[in-house]
Amino acid sequence: MKTNQQNSAASVNRITCKPDFSLLEKSYKKNQLIVRFNNTPSDTEEEAVMGYFKQMGYSKIKVFRYSNCPLPVQLWEADGIDTVVSGKGVKAGTGPGTQTVGENYSLNFLSKIPNLSWNQPGQKSSIEAPADKKEVVKVAVLDTGIDPFIVEPGYVGTNMENKPGYECFSDSPNGWNFINDSSDIEDDNPGRHGSLVTQFIINEFKKSPDKTVQIIPLKTHDSNGHGDLFKIFCAVYYAIAKGAKIINASWGFYYYEDEPLSQLNELIDILRQEGILFVTAAGNQSDADDTIAKAILAQRGINPTPSQLRNLAIHQFMPANLSEEAQNLITVTTSDGDIVSATENYSNVYVDMGVIADKAEDGSLVFEVPFKQIGPAEHIGGSSFATAIATGIIGANCDTGLYIPKKVNKQSFIDDLFVASENAGAAGLCQKFPALEDDLIKDGICVLKQPNA
Repeated sequence: MKTNQQNSAASVNRITCKPDFSLLEKSYKKNQLIVRFNNTPSDTEEEAVMGYFKQMGYSKIKVFRYSNCPLPVQLWEADGIDTVVSGKGVKAGTGPGTQTVGENYSLNFLSKIPNLSWNQPGQKSSIEAPADKKEVVKVAVLDTGIDPFIVEPGYVGTNMENKPGYECFSDSPNGWNFINDSSDIEDDNPGRHGSLVTQFIINEFKKSPDKTVQIIPLKTHDSNGHGDLFKIFCAVYYAIAKGAKIINASWGFYYYEDEPLSQLNELIDILRQEGILFVTAAGNQSDADDTIAKAILAQRGINPTPSQLRNLAIHQFMPANLSEEAQNLITVTTSDGDIVSATENYSNVYVDMGVIADKAEDGSLVFEVPFKQIGPAEHIGGSSFATAIATGIIGANCDTGLYIPKKVNKQSFIDDLFVASENAGAAGLCQKFPALEDDLIKDGICVLKQPNA
C-alpha cells in the first residue's frame, strides 16, 4: 500500500515566493557576508570591492581570512551588511562589485546537526591499521571531529602531504579544527556525531579486499552541532589540498530563496574540476524549520502536510537540492525498499539513493551503532548516517579511476556499484526498488550494507 509520502509528493510545488526574512533570522549569522572571488584577490582588488561597499554606507567592515592560507573566500562583518542579500538589497549571488574579480555574496547560513542520545561504548577502539597493500581512498569528513577513544585511529590520516601545486594548509597535516582555528580535532559533541559518521565509513572499507580509507578529519561543527557556511567553505579547500577523493557532508540547512545558492553550487563545481565526489544528507525532520516553512507556504495559501514537508521539491535543503544539476553530488536518505524513513527527506529528483536500514524502531528506520558495544546492540537513525554508509560503500567498492578531474560523474559510480554487486553475494550492493522510484528516490536506487568482515 502506498504511503502518505507517495500519494502527496507531487501535489505542492517548490516554494517560489520571496521569503519573509524576519522568519529566517535564526537560520544565518546576522551582520555577516561570505564574499567569494574567482581567485584569491590582491590587496588592490580587495580594496576596490571594499570601496563599493563603503559607497553603500558600510564604512567599518571587519574582514576575516583563514589565518595561514590565502583563499578565494572571506567573511565580512559590519552592522547590517547581511541586508545586502537578505531581501532589502540585491539577491544572493549577485550584486555590488567591481566586475573585475568575479566576487559574489552569500549569507553565512548556519548548518545544524541533530542532537543524539545513545550509550557510548565503554572500551577503547582497536589500533588496527589498514593493510599496506590496499589501495587508499582519502575521504574528508566535515563534521564535529573524532573521538580517539572510540574511532579506530589507524584509519585516521596523520602527516598528510599536500597535492603537488597546493601549498595551503601544508603546516596542518593532521586535519584541522575550523571552529577555533586549531589542530584540536577531538569530537566534543555529546552525541559524538562526527565519530559515528567516521566509523560508519571505516566499517564499510574494512569489508573490502583491495581498498582502505584514510580519513581526513575536519571539524566544522561545534559541540552543539552548529557550524556555518564560511567554515565549511574553508574546510573544503583543505580537503582539496590534501587530495580527498570523497567529501562526506552529513549536515545541511533548509533554504527558502527562489534562486539556487550559487556560491555553494560553484564550490561543488570546483570539486568536480578536482575529480572529487561530494556525498551529502537529504536532511531530517526539524520542528523549528518546519514551522518556518509552513509560515512561508501560508503566504501562498498552501498548508502542507507533515509528509509534504519532507519532500525536497517543497522544502529545500542545501546542499541536497543541488543534486539535480551537480554531476558530482550524491544525496542520500534511509529506506527499507518500500518507504523512506518518516523523519527523513525524500524526492525522486533530488535524492540519488537510499541506504537500506538495519531495522525499524519507534516509527523510524535505523542502523546499528558502528562501534563494538557492551550489551545489546543500540541503533540510531538519520540521513547523516545513511550518508556515511553510502560514502563507505561507494569508496570501498568503486573503481578509483572514476575520480576524473573535470569529468567525475555520480552515474558512473552508481553503474559501478551494480557491476560490483555481482560479486557481493545474493543481496548485492545496489538494487532498484520499484516502490520508491515514482516519488521517493530517483530510479528507486538503494545500497545495502554487507555483513561485517
